[in-house]
Amino acid sequence: MSESSRTADRAGLFWTLLPHLVFAILFVATFKRWILPFEDSGREMNTALRLAEGEVLYRDVGYSYGPLPPLIDDLLLRTFGRSLDVLVAWRTVLALLGVEALRRLARRLAPGESLAAAICSFAIAACAFGVGGSWPFPYSVAALAGTVGAWWALELALASESRAGSIATGVVAGLAAGTKLEMVPLALAGPLLVLALGRPRKEVFSAGAWMLGTAGIAYAVPIVRFGKDLMKQQGFLIALSVPEPWRRVYEGVLFGGLTPADFARGGFRDVLFPSAVGVALALLLRAGGRTFNFVLLPLLFVAGGLTFFSPGNGWLHALLPLAACVAIAGLVRAAIAWRRGDSSPDPAAVGVALVMLPALIRQPFFLRNPVYGAFSAPLALVVALCWIGRHTHARNAFTALVLGLSTAQIALRVQVIGMAVMTRTNLPGASLSLVPAESRFVAEAARVIRETVPEGGTIGIFPEPGFLLFVTGRKNPFVDELFLPGVQDAAAEDLMIRRLRERPPDALLVTNRPYPEFGSAFYGNGLLDRFFLEVSRRYVPARRIGGESGPVFFPLRHASEGLLLVPRAGMAGGRSP
Repeated sequence: MSESSRTADRAGLFWTLLPHLVFAILFVATFKRWILPFEDSGREMNTALRLAEGEVLYRDVGYSYGPLPPLIDDLLLRTFGRSLDVLVAWRTVLALLGVEALRRLARRLAPGESLAAAICSFAIAACAFGVGGSWPFPYSVAALAGTVGAWWALELALASESRAGSIATGVVAGLAAGTKLEMVPLALAGPLLVLALGRPRKEVFSAGAWMLGTAGIAYAVPIVRFGKDLMKQQGFLIALSVPEPWRRVYEGVLFGGLTPADFARGGFRDVLFPSAVGVALALLLRAGGRTFNFVLLPLLFVAGGLTFFSPGNGWLHALLPLAACVAIAGLVRAAIAWRRGDSSPDPAAVGVALVMLPALIRQPFFLRNPVYGAFSAPLALVVALCWIGRHTHARNAFTALVLGLSTAQIALRVQVIGMAVMTRTNLPGASLSLVPAESRFVAEAARVIRETVPEGGTIGIFPEPGFLLFVTGRKNPFVDELFLPGVQDAAAEDLMIRRLRERPPDALLVTNRPYPEFGSAFYGNGLLDRFFLEVSRRYVPARRIGGESGPVFFPLRHASEGLLLVPRAGMAGGRSP
């Protein structure tokens, strides 16, 4: 082999591994700093533990997503024991599979291997390690598994050259669709159409049967077993009726407000208009030649790096509407080409558009809320930047710009997460880094719970009980793992009251995790009022745990104080004397 061939091979290997290297750097730099005990992380932990201890999904444990992800977590905890590390390891495996799938899709869309690797690296750095939205422990393993599964189903469909490949596509797509209801169009439409464009009709029908069969079983079995009413109250069918408080929050998150004026001030002025400068800079590269390319290469790398100083990365948001326009235009061109019969549609462009658009519609301004954008934005960023790359002459300079963007995103994640002041917190079954006030609180709360509640006993913790239940090994006396505005309707609150009377928990703990996005109400004053009226009759305050300067309910993402309640004298077992 010649020296030039060896050099080319080494360069190819570098570009292949670059996105994985970016992921590894950020994983190490932010290790276990992205787990938030009093957000959805706790639900992810304790749902799996409850299943491992014998409770039944949907009947005993409320869960608004498909059954496949928690059942896998259940199997892992049954096999390896109560350990946060086991759950993190499984999610990290899924994340690495996602990195590779995204890299392969970028390679199909970008005009060169180096640019594809740079674009994929940027998408990973920008999206995979947000606080509360990190791939190694996201707000929902169902979102991670569904997204990664959809990407791989699309890649398998594009690579399929046999019946076995088509069936593999169908199985993976069906499994992805079975993670969350919203994943059904995302996981099925793109891969199925790609197969229809390139494979024999019998193969397509066979793959489609596997897709629909796998997803259908995942959703039909719980409905048949438990009935539609229960599934609407505490299962995935609740997603078909979004509560009003959640709808208003989503509108604010997605569009910057609830009215057109809010959108103009938030979504347009603060996001789209400033971002036009960055996109214009990239498009100017279309005019570049070789000399222009050579001069701009280092300058554009620095320009990309300077986005480190852009608050909230606002200018990057314009890449998402650009991706939507590119995807829609590609679908229109494909439809025209198919109707005329004069050329074949590009399967990659069609498939990516159909996988990307449903996710993007859910979260169009991803960096305003990294929790959801961690999954809706990466493929859209790839589409937008690959389109710019295909339409620029100075591709090396554009690659330098994207690498600069990647470097800035890595630096931002290291600064905001990796260098934040945190305390290493070691608890039974879980070690992680938390902000100091929260670390002190969870350590004290875990100790008090173990002293107050006997092993095998129950404690109701509000609003998000999962983390403290997981590390103490105590049980949740209620069905739900989240007690947020809109989650419990009147029937669910009635069930909570009935359980409080019939099977009263050994203690209750109310933490000061606030939810300003839902208004200023807190428990007993606008949230679960009927339930806490019953609590006031049966329980009395025993002690305050933790405590920082400031009011009890203050606007933090973390909890640092809680009020422990124990049964009134003579009311053990929920019976009055």
